[in-house]
Formats: sequence, structure tokens, C-alpha cells
Amino acid sequence: MDQRETTQDREWVQLRNQLRDNERIWSGFREIEVRMIGSHSLTDLAGVITEGIPETFSGIDCVTIACVDPEYEMTRLIDAGIESGLKPHCFVAIPRETLNELFTRPWRPRLGPADAHVHSLLFSNNPCASGSVAIAPLIRRGELIGSLNQGSRDPKHFMPGIATDLLEHLAAVAALCIDNAVNHERLKLDGLTDPLTGVSNRRFFERRLAEEIERWARLAGPLVCMLADVDFFKQVNDQYGHQVGDRVLRQIASILGQDLRGSDVLARYGGEEFVLLLPGTTQVQGAAIAERLRSNVEHSAFVISEGVDLDVTVSIGLVCLEPGVDTYGPDPAVWLFQQVDAALYEAKQTGRNRVVHAQPQ
Repeated sequence: MDQRETTQDREWVQLRNQLRDNERIWSGFREIEVRMIGSHSLTDLAGVITEGIPETFSGIDCVTIACVDPEYEMTRLIDAGIESGLKPHCFVAIPRETLNELFTRPWRPRLGPADAHVHSLLFSNNPCASGSVAIAPLIRRGELIGSLNQGSRDPKHFMPGIATDLLEHLAAVAALCIDNAVNHERLKLDGLTDPLTGVSNRRFFERRLAEEIERWARLAGPLVCMLADVDFFKQVNDQYGHQVGDRVLRQIASILGQDLRGSDVLARYGGEEFVLLLPGTTQVQGAAIAERLRSNVEHSAFVISEGVDLDVTVSIGLVCLEPGVDTYGPDPAVWLFQQVDAALYEAKQTGRNRVVHAQPQ
């Protein structure tokens, strides 16, 4: 009787502990799910997944996300997040054919030891995935878009044959949130992009100008701004029509955007005006760049119909915020744009197809 009671007590304790463990696991999954759904950006979401999961569940030492990213949209966003504190190597841009080799239909999670190929592909520079891994397919609208990858130092943590319901649910929520985050970023980009030329619009430029002015004040580096206007553009529209005018603007944008650095900004400011912002660029360097751009436009062929070329030129105003100068007034951004606009006006009034440097009084 005593032995039977002892056995029952032991079983009851085991059951109670199992229920507590299950409740803890469910609570952790709910917390991660709520945090994923509440993420405001792709980088926030990546942080929740790749940092929140190991923090919430014992035995999981590292998590990565792999997604098909042919246009490198996600890669650029994640790289920006890494600069802001997101852990490196948390995201893998995986080729479609490689992803298809990881899973076969029906797409189900893969659990077990981490072989060398999977480790190098999904857990690069993550030795914490050396024991066992769980690789769950990310599926959206019936399409395999990537994988959610969890690694453990414990060879027995992820074993073939264990239940994967929660893992599949977590992957389904992650896929939905990733899709929503990417679409949200695209909407933001669309709102900051000129639909005709594909370059940034005035709204984006004004946002970046404020950021660069703040950086200029803090780091004391030069900042060049250029304002370029297509000469006699109204005549192009009047003589050849707006379709030709649109093609000219697109080609101008392409020429002005050549050789820009990642930190530089090119935006269509309005109509036939384009603005460039070049951080860390001196007046002399900016003048050389402006002259090269002006010459490139002048010597480019603008084909409007078979056998008919159009001569197009631009006038450019240029100004530079110098480091350590405090005579730009209470709002250097306003001063800068007033000066560059005045320089452009002078270029237009003194013959066009030229670069004029602002001469602050």
C-alpha cells in the first residue's frame, strides 16, 4: 500500500511538473507571438525572433532567419538594423534553389544534428548551433519563402520524432509577420519615392536633410547640396509632348544617380528640379562632381524617336556647409536651401548649362 502510494505520488509530481512545463512553454510562445505581431518594422521583428526566442526558451542557444530575397530588400533593411544594434548573422538571404533543397513537400520542420552544410548555410559564425537544430519552413500564401532556424549546443534538444505543432505554429506566425513587415516597408518606400523617375521624392529629401544637418552639427564634417534644373524643359514638353518629357526626366535621374555613394541622396524636388545631398564632401570635391554631372548630361544622347536626338542640358547651383562655422543662422537647413536656390537662379540667369557656387555674404 505504501509502495503504491509512493508510486502514485511520484507520478502525480511528474504530471504536475509536466503541466507546469507545458504552461511555461505555452506562455513563452504566446509572449513571442504577441511581440512578433506588435513589431513595427522588419528589424524589430528580426530582433524579437532571433533574440527573444533564445531568451524565452532554455536550451535554444541561437536563432536565425533565412528568406529568399532576390532584390536584397530585406538584406538592406537588416544591415541597417545591425548598425543600430541588431545582432550580426541573424539573417540569411538564401537562393530559391537552395531553399527548395532544404525541404520537400509536404513542407515540415527538420530536427536533428547540424551537419556541416546546414551549419555553414544557416548558422554561419554561430558555434552555438553545433549540437542539434530545428529548421522550420516559412510558408506564405502557399509558397515556401524561407526558414526559421533554431540551434542548440545540446545534441538531444532537437531530436527527430518529437512533436512539432508549436514550432510549426510559430513559423506560420513568423512568416505572416515577415510578409507584413516587408509590405509595410514597401509602402513606406513608395511614399518616399518619385513614381516617374524611381529616385527619392521631396519628402524623403527633407527628412534626410534634417538628419544630415544634425550629423553635420555633431560631427563637424562638410555637407554639399546641389540643385539641378533641366534647361528649357517647358519647350521639350510643348514641342514633343509630355511622354518625351517624362523619358528625359527619367534619363536625367539616371545620369545624376551614377556613382553616388550609399550615404548620398538624389531626389526629384519637383517638376524638372533634382536635388543632391553629399555628406562628407568638401566644396572643391562638390564642384568637381557637379561639373562632371553637368558635362555627362550635356554629352548624353536623348533619343526621342528614330533618327532624332534631343540636346539636353542642366544648370546646377551648389553650396557647402563648412565644418566649424556658426554663421548659418538658427536653422542651417533653411540657410542651405536658400543659398543653393539662389545659386541655381544665377546659373539660369547667366546662360544656363553651368555650375554656380553660392557666395554667402
